[in-house]
Amino acid sequence: MNGNFSGITWALPDIDRRLLKLQFSFLLITLGGRCNQLAVAWWALQETGSTTYFANIIACSIAAEVLAKPLLGWLGDKYNKILLIKLTSWISLLTALLMALLSTAEAFNPWAVGVLMMLSSTIIGIRDPLQASIIPLFADDDKVSLAFRTKSVMSSFSILLGPVLASGLIYGVGITMAFVTDFFAIFIAGTLIATIPSHIGAVDPSEKTPRASGFSMIYSGFKVVYGVKVEFYLAIIAMLINFALFPFFTILIPLYVKDVIQYPVTYIGLLDSCFGLGILAGSYKIIGWLSERVPRDMCVSAGFALLGGNLVVVGTISSSFIVPAAFFCGGIGLMLINIPTSAVRLLATPTLHRNRIFATVSFLSAAASPAGSFAMTALISYLGVTLTIALLGIMVLLLSLLVLLVPDFKLFMRSQDTQLNDAYLDKYPKAFAH
Repeated sequence: MNGNFSGITWALPDIDRRLLKLQFSFLLITLGGRCNQLAVAWWALQETGSTTYFANIIACSIAAEVLAKPLLGWLGDKYNKILLIKLTSWISLLTALLMALLSTAEAFNPWAVGVLMMLSSTIIGIRDPLQASIIPLFADDDKVSLAFRTKSVMSSFSILLGPVLASGLIYGVGITMAFVTDFFAIFIAGTLIATIPSHIGAVDPSEKTPRASGFSMIYSGFKVVYGVKVEFYLAIIAMLINFALFPFFTILIPLYVKDVIQYPVTYIGLLDSCFGLGILAGSYKIIGWLSERVPRDMCVSAGFALLGGNLVVVGTISSSFIVPAAFFCGGIGLMLINIPTSAVRLLATPTLHRNRIFATVSFLSAAASPAGSFAMTALISYLGVTLTIALLGIMVLLLSLLVLLVPDFKLFMRSQDTQLNDAYLDKYPKAFAH
């Protein structure tokens, strides 16, 4: 742990303090959001005793977030990015206030709670691509990878602290205080974001602001991703990965812990924490060390292999020491994939398409997650939990080799950051033609 924090201290002077302020604000919003999510789940189950209400609320909110990315991702390419972040922050604050008031009044209404959750999730769908596309507003090309690493460090803290904070508040002081904490976290974040000058997010005068309609820009987001073959094939591979990973964390691991190894539920928290520690380690020290010694394409392939290895270990070994270590390596693997691919995507994409391409790739990557969840029922009934996990792990391991065959993948991944400016436009001009 000391090594990671020392890495942060030497890196901070190289990152614009305003960007760090924004990223810290996103951390606060995420921590508050985790309190909100767990509080809603506990409140719904406590008031109704029905898993149907809870499942429907969560399903609708997830659908709202996933659909908001491609349907509203164009906003960040057409309008002032900083103003959009400010607006979404205050809308989030309003939804948090209303949820806290409902809880204070003990007025649980599944429709009202569901609508507020869907609105919050829609805001997340708008804000997530902006967190990436604003980086060039504050960082030069040669600092973009470093900025993504600080972003990932903040995310890892939210993964580590979020569940502990949320469960501690609910069990210690009650559901209402969890909602109040969400409100104040968003309020502090919104106040910090308000100090960022709005003019920074304005479209560069040298760039021609898109005049197309929202529908046309939604279409162009998919058109660009399909035309930029390296991104399209990477999105398909990510889709297959998420087909395995999403049900692995949400369905298979709870079943594995409860029915296979019969450990207490706290073991799931341990595994999640190990994965978060892997993300933290991978975000700074490991990816920083590897980036100077190993080509990015090999880092990405190794990342897929570590994720696949994580699943294979869980499916074949029940050691209470080896399995957490595998989760730690899986967290590292996730960063070996996300940081290099995100940095190249941001630098190589023309400025006026960045938000859409991030939003569309994110949507495509997550599109198979529900299908994976539905498929698990059949796979578990025929193969059992451990064999299902092992086979999914083998699939991910094979994909780690397939990623090296993606057209032009090696070309872009081995280019210097300063050479990637508008590289997708040069290589795939038809993808960006109107």
